[in-house]
Amino acid sequence: MVDIIRKISALLSKRERRQLYLLAIATLGIGLLQMTSLVSIMPFLSVASNPSTIESNTALHWVYEFFGFTSTNQFLFVLGLAVLAILLISNASIATVTWLRLRYVSMRNYTLSRRLLHSYLDRPYSFFLGRNSADLSKNILSEIGQVIGGLLMPGLQLLASVILTLLIVVVLLVIDPLLAVLIAAGTGGIYGVIYMLSRGYLAQIGKKRVLANRARYQSATEVLRGIKEIKLLGKEDVFLKQYAASSKRFAVYQANSAAIASIPRYALEVMTFGAILSATLYLLTTRGTLQEAIPMLGLYVFAGYRLVPAFSNIFSGVTTIRFSVAALDNLYDELVSADDAPTTGENSGHQQHREDRLILKQRLELEEATFYYPGTTKPALDQVSLTIDANTTVGLVGETGSGKTTTVDILLGLLVPQAGKLLVDKVDIYDGWMRAWQNNLGYVPQFIYLSDDTVAGNIAFGVPKENIDNKAVQRAASIAHIHDFIETELPQNYDTYVGEQGVRLSGGQRQRIGIARALYHNPGVLVLDEATSSLDSQTERSVMDAIYSLSHQKTIIIISHRSTTVEGCDRIYFFARGQIVESRGQGLSI
Repeated sequence: MVDIIRKISALLSKRERRQLYLLAIATLGIGLLQMTSLVSIMPFLSVASNPSTIESNTALHWVYEFFGFTSTNQFLFVLGLAVLAILLISNASIATVTWLRLRYVSMRNYTLSRRLLHSYLDRPYSFFLGRNSADLSKNILSEIGQVIGGLLMPGLQLLASVILTLLIVVVLLVIDPLLAVLIAAGTGGIYGVIYMLSRGYLAQIGKKRVLANRARYQSATEVLRGIKEIKLLGKEDVFLKQYAASSKRFAVYQANSAAIASIPRYALEVMTFGAILSATLYLLTTRGTLQEAIPMLGLYVFAGYRLVPAFSNIFSGVTTIRFSVAALDNLYDELVSADDAPTTGENSGHQQHREDRLILKQRLELEEATFYYPGTTKPALDQVSLTIDANTTVGLVGETGSGKTTTVDILLGLLVPQAGKLLVDKVDIYDGWMRAWQNNLGYVPQFIYLSDDTVAGNIAFGVPKENIDNKAVQRAASIAHIHDFIETELPQNYDTYVGEQGVRLSGGQRQRIGIARALYHNPGVLVLDEATSSLDSQTERSVMDAIYSLSHQKTIIIISHRSTTVEGCDRIYFFARGQIVESRGQGLSI
């Protein structure tokens, strides 16, 4: 339990921990109020069952005389109102603290999910090369919910129930130690035995739940991403069964945990009824008459009314926490490893320089770069050096796995080589210039990601709608040779929604929007990564004409596995086995 508290504390900010401490103090106060309401019932029942108690009880007699009561009925009426007022205050306070607790827990779902997404966004690009996006989505959208609903919320309820139980037991011990011990031991003993028998199973299915949840997220993501091929091949049943298997396991584990947490409550209800009968007989035996036993009996009935849900909440909380420990471990590892690992900012140097852009004026130089992908022993790049003059067009050609894409990812600042330098006009971008360098880059990938947004929103990708520069959008579209199509063919022009992944557009139109996106911020360096490989020859020629129209106005780097695509470049580098094996063109040498 100490380890669980430590990990939860590590996940919370200093402010959130302070709020949690205040909630704990408020919970203690609620417990004291409930204990007060429990104790206050005894004087009322004593006077109601035996009015002569006013004379025999010193405290009651003093109150009666001090406030000038003239009759027993009047005193009993006011005493009843006082008990009711204490109960109302107690329950109103419980409701208020419960609302604060629920709000606190719900807000932690928001803050933790935002913090985890932020930690992912802050990770270097290489981190994502070895991770499944469905697994990352699962952590953000599901596992945090499990930690909140299965640990933080039950933990707060557990704290409230433990405080209440201890205070009630203390009161009962003061009044009748033997009976209090028998009730506490009998009730708590059942829960203790059941928990000890099930704790190992709960931990086991908690770990399996995390794996099943990961598998169902991955299955669902793959189905939705590959729906076109799945429909074409008629493989709907195969993927449905794949999802159903993991989803069913997940549901079974959740149901088993919930059943273990709730079943003992029914046995406890029977025990509570039996305990009340036993307490009645015990009190009649020890107190002599029913009249003397009624106040004590009322106290124990009211205590049982409070204790039954408290014991139930304690057991339910402990079992739910035990089941959710695996989710906590998963989330803790994700956030702690994210905090300890290099971030995007750290990869760009110790301190970012203030310049918005690092402009390429003379030449870009990659010096003896060597790069290993995580978990590999063979370098993807082996001491690669190349030079690119400003405002020239350069092609990188090679088969799949030759190293050309890795080279461009290094030029883009997405990957950091284990050895070598990247210099922009002799400035080392790893010395705090990474962000400034990337602000001067435009990138067109092979597969353009289009969100279900307007054409303008996709060209100005990542810019808030109210901040979009429509003139810059149209300028970029004109350069990409898609402005006329948008103005004449689309129903709402630039305000037309393209659909998810741009399903309402052709491949060439999507690529042109991708080029326009890369040009929106008017970068000095434009990088095309196999941007035309999926297009037919006529569309590719049209797209490349748009690119070459920018020659000698911008520095253009084109990656392709076909030499014909880069035949208009000023210089071409040929890659094989992680090295440059040949270069053609004017003016530069390797």
